[in-house]
Amino acid sequence: MNDRLKTTLQAWSVITIATIALCYITKIVAGWFGIDLPDQENITVVRQYLEHMFDSRKYFFACINLLGQVLLILPVAEEFIFRYLFFMLPNRKWQRSRVPASIIASALFSAAHYIVQPFPDAAFIALFFFGLAQCWLYRKTDRIWCPMLNHCLFNLTNLVLLLFMS
Repeated sequence: MNDRLKTTLQAWSVITIATIALCYITKIVAGWFGIDLPDQENITVVRQYLEHMFDSRKYFFACINLLGQVLLILPVAEEFIFRYLFFMLPNRKWQRSRVPASIIASALFSAAHYIVQPFPDAAFIALFFFGLAQCWLYRKTDRIWCPMLNHCLFNLTNLVLLLFMS
């Protein structure tokens, strides 16, 4: 196994656990202050597709479509846009500090997930830090496929959790 793949797989486990934990911690802290954070609407849709996939052939192709988008198309597109275009490309062109670019790319990444979602949401902060971790992974490996693979694995982990956890 090459070093980049090994780094990506190690990062996936740490980043996934940290992001999910941060999401739950945000929700708990908000509860302490009496703030009710709504769940994402798309979580319900994804869960319904996954549950119905086993019940009916009618939903089979919808599930395949959903899985293809969530596990392949969206992670590849998002990482190309947010990690390459907004993070790495400006740094290569102008040789500036990577910190402002990683903050901007991560904020845009997090905001892009909530264009149609109600604010605030527990996952907004977690996705911002996920974006920062993805920038770090891209910088460490210097290959765009590493954050793409990590993003795919992250989404797969979340789908499995949605399917098997209430």
